[in-house]
Amino acid sequence: MSSRYRTLYLRALSPGAPDPLSPEDGRDLPSTDVHAPSDPETAERELLALCAEAARWGAAETDAFAAVIPGEGEARDETVRRVLRNCAPFALSAGAWLQWLSGPGNSETEPVLRTLTLYAADVGVGLPLADRGSDFRELLRRHGVAEELPGVLLAGSESVDGFSFRLPALLLTMSRLPDTYRCQLLGADLCLRHLGVLPPLAAALRAMNAGDETYGTLDLGAARTAGGAPGDELSWAAVRAQLAAATGPDALPARPVGAGNRVVAGSGGVAGGLIEGFRWALGEVRDWSERLRQETALSLHPDYGVWRLIHTRARQAAVYHSGFRLEGRPLSEWFDDVDAGPAPFLAALARSRLVRPGKPESSPLLGRLIGPKGPMFRIFTEEELALLRRWIRRLPEPGSVLHPDAPDTVGSGDTSGTVSRQAGLHRAQADWPGRDGAARAAARAAVAAPGPAPRGSGAARRPALTPRAAREAYPLLLSRADSPGLRAFAHAYATRWLARSRYALNRPAKGALPERWDRENGLRPWLARAHDQHAEGFDKERVTLPSRAELIDSTLQLAPLIMIDGGWLQGFTDYRLAASRTGHFLFRTYWDELGNGELELNHPRIYRALLRQMGIDLPPTASPEFIAWPQLRDEAFAMPVFWLSVSRFPEEFMPEILGLNLAMELSGVGGSYRDARVALRHHGFSTQFVDLHNTIDNVATGHSAWAADAIDSHLNELTARPGPGGEAEVWERVRVGQRSLNPPTGRAAGLYAALRTVRRTPRLARLAPASH
Repeated sequence: MSSRYRTLYLRALSPGAPDPLSPEDGRDLPSTDVHAPSDPETAERELLALCAEAARWGAAETDAFAAVIPGEGEARDETVRRVLRNCAPFALSAGAWLQWLSGPGNSETEPVLRTLTLYAADVGVGLPLADRGSDFRELLRRHGVAEELPGVLLAGSESVDGFSFRLPALLLTMSRLPDTYRCQLLGADLCLRHLGVLPPLAAALRAMNAGDETYGTLDLGAARTAGGAPGDELSWAAVRAQLAAATGPDALPARPVGAGNRVVAGSGGVAGGLIEGFRWALGEVRDWSERLRQETALSLHPDYGVWRLIHTRARQAAVYHSGFRLEGRPLSEWFDDVDAGPAPFLAALARSRLVRPGKPESSPLLGRLIGPKGPMFRIFTEEELALLRRWIRRLPEPGSVLHPDAPDTVGSGDTSGTVSRQAGLHRAQADWPGRDGAARAAARAAVAAPGPAPRGSGAARRPALTPRAAREAYPLLLSRADSPGLRAFAHAYATRWLARSRYALNRPAKGALPERWDRENGLRPWLARAHDQHAEGFDKERVTLPSRAELIDSTLQLAPLIMIDGGWLQGFTDYRLAASRTGHFLFRTYWDELGNGELELNHPRIYRALLRQMGIDLPPTASPEFIAWPQLRDEAFAMPVFWLSVSRFPEEFMPEILGLNLAMELSGVGGSYRDARVALRHHGFSTQFVDLHNTIDNVATGHSAWAADAIDSHLNELTARPGPGGEAEVWERVRVGQRSLNPPTGRAAGLYAALRTVRRTPRLARLAPASH
């Protein structure tokens, strides 16, 4: 069971992984078929009562957990490290459950902007490695805990209990299904903000005498920066916006999500989802904390650490110990028989010539056997050697394997006082990473998941790059919802577009990136020269004014593109990318394009207002009416679908997205934005949209500068060696991405792209996302 959550956790971590949810996992998630009071005021009162309940339980559980942790010495330090390790799967991704709640199809709405404001604070928008997970990572490093990165090493760690992956795995899984679990995620978030620091971590901080600054840094309900809004207030703002929008223009549509489940439109369904998510999260945290508290109490038993070590290593050890006999049996047989429990094996080992109870310094097990010339040199880590020393030192104590008759209480779940600690150890080992290698096998299985672009059976040959195909795919790609067919189409569409962009790449062209990246100076000098060229073009050429009708038509044809402004960067809302050294530039740009959480600065809303001024009142971008708008030509959807397609694979296409981002942010600065301003003013229309972009995209401190810095940051971490993954190969891909904003046209470029990307692609009829 525990290995299943390790696997689910790993799969849900990746933004490019196939849908991680299975029917079995769905039973662990909050219900999506729930109702609650239909008026927002009543729902808010119920949520407030739940917040008070969560706070009361959190305080009581913190006290109970703190009572388990020893007050001082080596035992306290080891127990604290144990708690920190088991908090790591959750705390290293704190806030990640919000990562996909914004998307191109909903980025104009108040609930999404409020949620994005909360998430931007969690990832420390504008700074690298400033996310909540990085704060916790610093705490792990101070205590010498190696499991500091979410991923394969953490999921395969033998020192982290499997049950500690359940809550983060389920939260991350729901985060990949935002259309289904939006309200449940917001309700869960509200619960977690009001708990603040989860009780096991709060108890560990208390045992460490951690200061208020450390506690505040790890408190999900606290502000991230001086003068910033507290996390619980931002969470409430998102919840209230969702409730207020439930019966308004931003209401969730009813949508089937699987047998017996549905997202219910209207305030009753929204309120029910919020309350269900809160209750589910509180129940999950309770179960995890109480189970960890019981395991932590058990870990204080003298035999716990050494038996867990033996149990975990038994599979490998059995291969090498057939020649040593322990009480008449080959040691390899003892390792093969660990499922029988700790008492016989540990008692035999404690009585053997390898161990002198109470005297680790004179025990052969910790002497010549592990010395530079011994057969077990470097078999144990320093932490494991310390564990063995403690076990030998404590063998004379009551309750150890040499004194097994003393009964004891094993955690809060057993109050009879009649269950021995040895029995508790035997019972607990069922969930430990065992000799079957369950933890590492789970990690390997998740990493070996299917690739991003599976081939559909019976699919049509050649990816469809036609404008009609793009128009049909556009509404599906607006959503984060996915299906194998849709992923295959998006991957093929992006690949074909990029192949066309590669055609005659080294042919001299105005504004093209140089053939080699300047490692000494980076891109800033090139950026300044490119900006000068834009300015010179504007100064030297008279602006040709379009007619009023031409201006209105060109503005309308850009709507499918501008209404998803920043859409090429949607993949960088992913938690691990949004705060990375390269990705934080891109998430900050995305955050800016959507107005930094402010409706009046939201770019799609500003553009929609401009269209209304021109007499065009477009329906919501994700609506069928928008796609079918008769004045929109098919060609208007080609570039937007490329943005939406390539953005679904932020890790695979990172170099190309970096280049595309540079081209987008630089495209109008000093030149075409100024041309557009002249035309708009001439015909009496607002220039707010182009004025805003001409300033925020500037080459000194704006989006263009961030785009150049993101590329320099990414390339600076690569080696200068030739070949795949090297600087030259990645730089060429960046150049292709920059060219993809305006790829070559004509039959030669099209044939070149087709020959480079011959593969199967699903018919559009098979693209609809799977339901859950």
